[in-house]
Amino acid sequence: MIRLAAFAAALLTSSAAFAAPTLRAEALVSAEIVTLGDLADGAGAAAGVALFRAPDYGLTGAVPADVVIAAARRAGVENVSAGLVSEIAVTRLGRSVTADEVKEAIAARAAADVGAQPSAMRVTLDDDRTVHLSPQSRGSLDVSQFSLDTRTGRFEAVLGADRGARGARVTGAAVETVEVAVTARPLARGEVLRDADLMVERRPKAGNSDAVDLESARGLATRRALREGQTFRANDLMRPQHVERGGFVTLVYGGSGMSLSLKAKALASGAQGDLIDVQNVQSKRIVSGVVTGPSEVTVAAAPTAVARR
Repeated sequence: MIRLAAFAAALLTSSAAFAAPTLRAEALVSAEIVTLGDLADGAGAAAGVALFRAPDYGLTGAVPADVVIAAARRAGVENVSAGLVSEIAVTRLGRSVTADEVKEAIAARAAADVGAQPSAMRVTLDDDRTVHLSPQSRGSLDVSQFSLDTRTGRFEAVLGADRGARGARVTGAAVETVEVAVTARPLARGEVLRDADLMVERRPKAGNSDAVDLESARGLATRRALREGQTFRANDLMRPQHVERGGFVTLVYGGSGMSLSLKAKALASGAQGDLIDVQNVQSKRIVSGVVTGPSEVTVAAAPTAVARR
């Protein structure tokens, strides 16, 4: 009985040894190299025979059956059978990372390099497709290599190259931005800015060092016509002009408990608090006064004390 059992076991072992490995239609792999055991049932001792490089993480590649058989033959395995399979879909397992996740990780790394907040960084990728990393890459996205040209904003980075795994290379631009006020509509010269005329946007810091923020722009007037969406520069704005050069104003004399109002012509434009010259329409005398309101100029002494030719 013992001899019979031993003979049967030997027979089974011999049959397994000579059974032809049979290809499968699909294969999931995790390693860098695809082996015969990944692609065929019944590979036995030949399961570890390396055939070719796996696709990149998360991707699928179709390999013709005859190519697999030829690769196995070159590796010394002669009896691989295709069966009913004409090609094998080989998928490499991987961690999928969206473009938004990549941008967030790059923004954090670039911000650390330039000394800014991550929220101030505007990141664009040359390729917005999903990135696939090693399935062993877990937790927060690791930027293992990073170089940034602070002049142009161009960067190169390698993501997720941890535990010896091959990382994903990404390129693009990472630019530091600042909050600036921009026009919400076209504006004519001299318009006083209201909240409805202003919007806040983030624009590249480079080239916007003289841009004006919302609080600084509110209540000022435009020095020239501005188009919609234009950034406010310091020299685009001025205090609201209450008096226009050549326009008529009310000249108010005040002092010693008396007040006198006359009609005068402004010889210069002026905002609230500006000191300008005006000419009395009747006497043609020129006096200096302070702009105290729309079309109003006030002098603090009696006419005879301030009048001059």
